[in-house]
Amino acid sequence: MSTTLYFNIRAIDPFNTSKLIIILLLSGWFLGHLLNFFRHSIRNKNFKDFKFMLFPLAFIFFMGISLYFTDVFVVGLIGDSQRRNGFLSYFALTVILLFASLGMNFVYAVRLIKVALCTGIILSAYGLLQVNGKDFVSWDNPYNSMISTLGNPNFASAMLALFFLIATFSLFIQKIPYYIKCGAILLSVVSIFLILQSESRQGLLVIFFGIIFYVCVFAYISLKKLRALIISFALISSVLVILGMLQKGPLSTLLYKDSVSVRGFYWRAGYEMFIDKPFTGVGLDRYGAYFKEFREVGYPLRYGFSLTSSNAHNTYIQFFSTGGIFVGVAYLLLVISVLVTGLKLVKRCQGDERKISLTLLTAWVGFQAQSLISIDNIGISVWCWLLSGTIYGLNLASLAEKNLRNFPKTIPKTKQKVHIEIFQPVLAVIFIIPFVAISILLYQAEFKSYVIRGLFQSQVTEDKALVEKYAKDLFANKLADPNYQFSAALSLVNIGKLSDSKVHINNLSNSDPRNLEYLSWLAKYEDEIPKNYSESIRIRNLIAVLDPWNASNYLEMGKLYKKNSDLAGMNRMLEKILSFAPNDDIARVAKQELA
Repeated sequence: MSTTLYFNIRAIDPFNTSKLIIILLLSGWFLGHLLNFFRHSIRNKNFKDFKFMLFPLAFIFFMGISLYFTDVFVVGLIGDSQRRNGFLSYFALTVILLFASLGMNFVYAVRLIKVALCTGIILSAYGLLQVNGKDFVSWDNPYNSMISTLGNPNFASAMLALFFLIATFSLFIQKIPYYIKCGAILLSVVSIFLILQSESRQGLLVIFFGIIFYVCVFAYISLKKLRALIISFALISSVLVILGMLQKGPLSTLLYKDSVSVRGFYWRAGYEMFIDKPFTGVGLDRYGAYFKEFREVGYPLRYGFSLTSSNAHNTYIQFFSTGGIFVGVAYLLLVISVLVTGLKLVKRCQGDERKISLTLLTAWVGFQAQSLISIDNIGISVWCWLLSGTIYGLNLASLAEKNLRNFPKTIPKTKQKVHIEIFQPVLAVIFIIPFVAISILLYQAEFKSYVIRGLFQSQVTEDKALVEKYAKDLFANKLADPNYQFSAALSLVNIGKLSDSKVHINNLSNSDPRNLEYLSWLAKYEDEIPKNYSESIRIRNLIAVLDPWNASNYLEMGKLYKKNSDLAGMNRMLEKILSFAPNDDIARVAKQELA
């Protein structure tokens, strides 16, 4: 609940880093409990029931290897700006999955459903405030007002859709009290309203495929005479919906959005990244650093030369492109494992236990549906990984018919009590300490960047001193986002520290030679300050390698060649622009200025 709902308005990124800190602290505490469990399992040679752990452990193992090969380690570790989908995020989510699997039973599963409903109600209440213009936070928001606690209408829509699925199908569970079912009905109605207000069809698609899945599984198990008809109808409906999303078929006018076409560019670029580096990928959460190199020429011609993307907008393609084949396959096997385990669980269970299992599995499938067209957002992803662990745990509980938190009977009762009350929390405290340290560094980077942004244009002497101090702190912070350090370096220019800014941006560029923002700034600096046109041309040639379809860069290069009295170079730039963007405004400007 806390991960989804929490945000920090005194951070440069109010949503993603705040949620990363929450799951890091949770996983640090859970890790001690997990290691204590593994210790007892090894002592008692109790491994047979926990073979499923190989899938999440293999995934995080290969993520660690990919992190080692990531060119900018800190980005691979904490994730890219406004995303935070680095190694730490998935390590924490893996720990949450494993911890949830150990002590899960159907009593706890009902409690989880209740927690989900409460979270959904709080989220919906905040959404109602937003759509009615009563938000208590004045967001600097390029979207519509329905961003919830996730920062984006698409994320808000998808999250509400998952809560809608849980709320709707919890109505069939007898163990859910009537007063909670009344809340579930209210949540279902409000969720649909808010999804429509978000103007994001992502949530509606999640609901559609979730309902289709629930109905198909229920029909297959319980309606043997009608299951062929129901499943056939569901499959035909699904195909029509998918075709409509792709601007084909009778539903295209209702379902197609231009955002589907733009996702095609993201997916194909991710595929090209994977083909280029199939074993290690381009680096964890480094999609944005490579996108402009691998994007098709049609993308900048349609959406502008400066627009970019930091994610493939498909979780599977994202893992294959940034982590390589081993990370991608490991994640794919993990997803298949959860699905197969969940289906076996639903088939094995009876009565309320079947309804509980199917409700949770349906919500999990809903997440997987949105992950095909969206970005991993920690506030949503934490529910997927929690549900994955819950499904594994319920499967073990249904097989063993006992709570897996109980230690083996071979351990004397007195010793068992000592382990639970003393050793286990002590171990948890030991392992949470490094996560607290990491969280402090992340928070400091967020807060100090937030302060610098607020004082960016200030000419007050005390403010300038504070900007310089916080900028130095950011440069010294080993876990500070490089983009935050870049912004801090730019702030030094405003307080008259241009030479210091140049030094810091040079250092940033040396640590990340692919960063186009650093290179563009350095090229502009060499052009305007020392008038070193040859050096500026050299830098812009590097940009051309990393961003080959950027007509704006070629125009600037043409101007530099002209200043440097290199008419042949100037003409080459004009020809380059006309070769792929003859009808763009840049071409018209180039014809005038490069003549």
